[in-house]
Amino acid sequence: MDIEEMLDRLVKVIGPPPADGVTPVPWELAPAAIGFQLPADYRAFADRYGSVSISNELHIFTPTEVSSPHAAVPSGFEGFLYDTTEPYGYCAWLAECYRDGDYRECPYPLFPAEGGLLKWGNNYNSDHFFWLMRGPDPDRWPVAAKFHSMLEWDVFEGGFLEFLLAAVTEQYPYHGDVVPGGTKQVDDSRAYRPRGDWSKNLRE
Repeated sequence: MDIEEMLDRLVKVIGPPPADGVTPVPWELAPAAIGFQLPADYRAFADRYGSVSISNELHIFTPTEVSSPHAAVPSGFEGFLYDTTEPYGYCAWLAECYRDGDYRECPYPLFPAEGGLLKWGNNYNSDHFFWLMRGPDPDRWPVAAKFHSMLEWDVFEGGFLEFLLAAVTEQYPYHGDVVPGGTKQVDDSRAYRPRGDWSKNLRE
């Protein structure tokens, strides 16, 4: 199934993109800004939906040029990396667990380590969702999920959009943990709320 087919299937489950559209991310700037490109399926999703909260549970982040009210958080692509790289947050703790050999808590290094985890979302159950940056081709990065309540990791050997579609259609074994309570309408016949795009940030 190609990207457009997956996006069309997603529309049937979570609803159409925002009626007034979203401001596309200038993806061509990413390699110079952060040293690599993000996966094509994620870029297509971001340019169609922007940053969203699915069923008010699963939060998917996208880059935004709008400054955060938190002074330490940069804008743009560097801001997208912040959840993974900021020195005192959850990901910093995971990185410490990995360095200390506590592989039950974290069996993988964190970006910028080679083959590390790069976060793209979380939910209200404190579960966290990453790419596992295996190799130079971002379109081959699997999704790694840390299910906090179960103290368990799962690696989904498919991309971002495959993972998301499997979760919202209840084909993924842990779908009830990814989107607790299941996919449900929350706003204007949609199962998501917009949280911003490249030109606006509604997350705060």
